[in-house]
Amino acid sequence: MAIAENIYGARLKVFIHFEGTLQDLGSKIGSGLEIPALRYEEREDEPYDWVGYVEVLGFELELRSVQHSEKWPNFQYVLEAMTTDSIQEIFNDRMFDISLWMARYISLICEVTTLAESLDKQTGQSFYYNKTTLSRDCRIIEAGSCL
Repeated sequence: MAIAENIYGARLKVFIHFEGTLQDLGSKIGSGLEIPALRYEEREDEPYDWVGYVEVLGFELELRSVQHSEKWPNFQYVLEAMTTDSIQEIFNDRMFDISLWMARYISLICEVTTLAESLDKQTGQSFYYNKTTLSRDCRIIEAGSCL
């Protein structure tokens, strides 16, 4: 049977605007998404900053700060994830990108402004939702521009 040929992995990369610490954002995301607490470790390579990790629902998630991003200046953090053990899928370019869906979902559940890059990497789609006022904001942003 050739069932394995139809199996794909998934990945996501969501930029997040948040004015608190990495650990505060990790708590907010963990609580909102109802996932286990992130563990924090110092990177082995420069810039040696702290990174939050958690493995959940078959994904390895990494939350880290973005140092002085010229491309997305209003977004201080990035959440990246990919399905666990997806080496074959990466090699065969069979990874499904769920960034747009996850950016929208995180904004709705965690009340933070999020952004998912478009395939061209020069534009992105930003999302925000306020549960109190029920206001939603969704816009296309060009790289290098502010919110």
